[in-house]
Amino acid sequence: MYVRWVIRRHKNAAIADTNFFDAYLVASFRDQRGVPRQRTICYLGNIRQIGNSFPTIERELFLLRAERILESIDELSESDREEAMDALRQKVPPLDRDEVLNAFVENLRWYRRWWEQNGGGPSDEELLTIVQLARGRVGPI
Repeated sequence: MYVRWVIRRHKNAAIADTNFFDAYLVASFRDQRGVPRQRTICYLGNIRQIGNSFPTIERELFLLRAERILESIDELSESDREEAMDALRQKVPPLDRDEVLNAFVENLRWYRRWWEQNGGGPSDEELLTIVQLARGRVGPI
């Protein structure tokens, strides 16, 4: 099995430097005459490439969705799943520590702005509870 990438350019390629990458899980086999053939097992999702890179959050979402799709296919072995995920990660790198920290800070900024515009917001004690909840150390708020 392998991952087949189908690349589509944006309709207005002169204006938007964007490509769309569609990933498919494909199995190779030989037909009755011994001719090599391929069969698409499933569609694993797509991701935009803007310029020469994939946007940070889209990389993470793409990999999460693909992993869930692979887990839902009962006839795949664990080694086939891992091999497919490795192939996906070669094209679409997972987030590194700095990217995750940056995304976390940006999310907190978004929430702060929302609370300033809409009133309220958690107290320091509630924020601590939220952090503990995220770590799985306390029940729901």
